[in-house]
Amino acid sequence: MPGQRVAALQGLATQVQAGAIELHAGADPVRLTEALCAVPGIGPWTAGYVGMRVLRDPDAFPDNDWVVRQRLGATPAAMRRRAEAWRPWRAYAVMYLWRG
Repeated sequence: MPGQRVAALQGLATQVQAGAIELHAGADPVRLTEALCAVPGIGPWTAGYVGMRVLRDPDAFPDNDWVVRQRLGATPAAMRRRAEAWRPWRAYAVMYLWRG
């Protein structure tokens, strides 16, 4: 595993152990995204994916996902605009696009 990924996982584990990051269904998705992105090595895609999988947030949307960009043929900004019509089910749309 690359060293930067190891450092990101260790940083995440430290934050979870300290109670600074809550990784459970029902946690605040906005707060979790901000906390995750504050950990060096964790970015918006990972935060969106954690929102989808851990929080079970039906509206989580990793707007810079490569597959979604390819399927929609759009930039992240254009994807965000288009995905507004999918609220509050954007995570389901992403999963559909991944499977397509």
